[in-house]
Amino acid sequence: MPPVKAPRSAVDRARAVWRFFGRGLRDFDTTASLVPSSPFLVEAMLRPARLGAARCVVELGTGTGTLTREILARVGPACVVYGVELDPSLADATLRRCADPRLRALRGSAADLARLLEPAHLGAVDAIVSSLGLSLMDEEQRASIVRAAGLALGPGGVFMQYAYLHARWFAYSQARASWFRWRARPFLERHFGAVDGELIVANLPPAVAYACRAPR
Repeated sequence: MPPVKAPRSAVDRARAVWRFFGRGLRDFDTTASLVPSSPFLVEAMLRPARLGAARCVVELGTGTGTLTREILARVGPACVVYGVELDPSLADATLRRCADPRLRALRGSAADLARLLEPAHLGAVDAIVSSLGLSLMDEEQRASIVRAAGLALGPGGVFMQYAYLHARWFAYSQARASWFRWRARPFLERHFGAVDGELIVANLPPAVAYACRAPR
């Protein structure tokens, strides 16, 4: 009797997790995690975005496509989804997992969002979903990314960002070889007039999903 093969989707998920894990070991300061986001965190990140009515969505840091696939499942047929990813191998993995004509891959830094976006969508993005590890960046880099996001959002747009809960007390930077603390809410409140947070205890590690509106 021939061996039973695992379903294609299960194989793809396993490969994606392994690829993400390997990338995290090599450059933890870029991925900020060793595993993709849990379904609980994905739901908390996408619910406030009201993707069903969106015409343009941007994802910052597509990784291996965990959030990307769910975004595409929730947006309408006419929506454009831009996936911004700095790492070429992760960008390619996302395109393989998410073969969809609505997805447009942008390779580059999220700080260059104004240059990467098509002119028609600059200042007209309905939702920006970020999986970037802001805590592991220096202040200038994280501020430039959030400012770029604010400029890209249209009226009533929302910027979604998560942060791991433990970073309030301790976190480690592989690049700087040092421990540090970072609080996401005060930083985000300097750039947005309204910031709401939802604690996701079931994620590993526990995280807070922030919905940010009204760029300053």
